[in-house]
Amino acid sequence: MKTRFTLSFTILLLNISTLLSQNTTTEVYLLTCDPGPESYTMYGHSALRLYDRSSGTDVVYNWGVFDFSTPNFNYKFAKGRLNYMLAAYSYNGFLNEYGPTNRSVYSQRVYIPEEELLKLKKLLNENLKPENIYYKYDFFRDNCATRIRDIFENVYGDKLVYPEDNEKRKVTFRQRIDEFHKGVLWMDAGIDLLLGSPGDEECGFRESMFLPEYLMKNLGQAMVIDGDKRVMLLGPTEMIFEHERPVYDTGILKQPWFWLSVAFIVVFLFTIFIRNRAIQNAFDLVFWSALTLLALLMIFLNYITDHEAMGHNFNMIWLNPLIPISFYAIYSKYKLYWFWRAQIALAVIFMLVIVLINQSINPAFIPVILMLIIRSYYRLAE
Repeated sequence: MKTRFTLSFTILLLNISTLLSQNTTTEVYLLTCDPGPESYTMYGHSALRLYDRSSGTDVVYNWGVFDFSTPNFNYKFAKGRLNYMLAAYSYNGFLNEYGPTNRSVYSQRVYIPEEELLKLKKLLNENLKPENIYYKYDFFRDNCATRIRDIFENVYGDKLVYPEDNEKRKVTFRQRIDEFHKGVLWMDAGIDLLLGSPGDEECGFRESMFLPEYLMKNLGQAMVIDGDKRVMLLGPTEMIFEHERPVYDTGILKQPWFWLSVAFIVVFLFTIFIRNRAIQNAFDLVFWSALTLLALLMIFLNYITDHEAMGHNFNMIWLNPLIPISFYAIYSKYKLYWFWRAQIALAVIFMLVIVLINQSINPAFIPVILMLIIRSYYRLAE
């Protein structure tokens, strides 16, 4: 959903103002790009195209741009404080950007009467002002796709009609993005771990349009009331670039839960049969170091960053802030039995309440929690 873009583009102010001043000859298109292999392209992308037949001006409006030259770029990105922006550039530039990516790109003409077209142009002009060009990106609520949805809702008002949301099975934001993780199952497990309870909120017809594919699909079902008639908002889909989507192997040997379950069995047998204290300590150094890194990441995402989707994460019950004490507990002459009892208790509590709280857990982490319990019990039994 993010466009990996630098601010080397040029906004052609003269051409854009010409486009925005024309009325009857302007055509509007929704552009949708398939997901790509990189993490920042895995959910696809959306943009708006305005083409004026009389002047030949052809401009794409893209809300998925960020500036790599921003001071402290990496720090702001990690903390969720990096501003995204609207970029306006030529349609040929857009084609040159997406043509080499081996991703399908779709175009749908937007039905837009004269009055609404003037509103759209006014909104785009307003969005292009220096004081409005930046916005704070939110993965679920404010991104390149939702910006287009919101603009259409603003432009058409009550004339834009969505079909009734008749899905019997209520879907969450987490389940929606899971549809795009088939080729990155280990990344899917990591996202599930770091994504907090906001990811388990209901994601209905309108909310699903935070994903470009669902923006295209759902706006394709929307109607515009024009006088005494109803017209489909989007016309037929035209394929600009056509590429087959990759087919991913999701068999058992590709599943993180399978390999972590194997690891659990190995750890269980290791704990029972290996009596050498130095080897046990070496293993725990690695095991609790990994958990410590995850616990610190949880603290960072929940309390230090502005990533709202990562907040209120109940995985912090078992990946809790006490875990870094494990190093002292292992090597100190003091046994710190209270620490190991606390780790077992918190892990068991998490396993018991996970069915009651509004947050799902990726099955890959059940074996990890069981490993935590076994290793804590081993330390208690020393």
